[in-house]
Amino acid sequence: MLCAALCTAPCAAAPAAPTAAQDDAPALGERVALALSSAQAAQAGADASALAQALGVIERAGARPLAEWQGQDPVPAWRALVATTPSPLRGSPLGPGYRSGKAAPGRSDSFEQVFLSGKKASIALSTPSNTPMTLQVLDADRRPVCTAADARRGCRWIPLFTQRYVIEVRNGGDRVAEYFLVVE
Repeated sequence: MLCAALCTAPCAAAPAAPTAAQDDAPALGERVALALSSAQAAQAGADASALAQALGVIERAGARPLAEWQGQDPVPAWRALVATTPSPLRGSPLGPGYRSGKAAPGRSDSFEQVFLSGKKASIALSTPSNTPMTLQVLDADRRPVCTAADARRGCRWIPLFTQRYVIEVRNGGDRVAEYFLVVE
């Protein structure tokens, strides 16, 4: 398998309203996070077919880099490798947003993101190397809203208030870990 499988963890309610029962099928953000990791692994393995397939998932979802992220977007380089034309955006014009990052062993990478009151919020994390990572979401008062560790690398909740949340990705492994994070 080219990358880590994703699961979702129930999120702590601080302050968040519970969501309805979740389907067994991965959410859109989880599929995009998995596709980002798969694309990186396919690039490393020079597997153009797998790279094109992963790019198809990313593009059909309408995923794009998060607005405030200053990192380097790998998707244009992947497109050039498979010489495909990006498909037009479909579905929601906002779609999921993604970013990549690296975290040193025992260290974390964090950033802030605004989530809207009453609108489903979802964050998915994947790592091409399957390094043990922890995803944590904190509200404006720095209270945990959701914590997902290792195989449970997703958070879903409905914010009670529109506010900025801190999203933290912590590397529990013994080597630098690359990751992809998708926010819906």
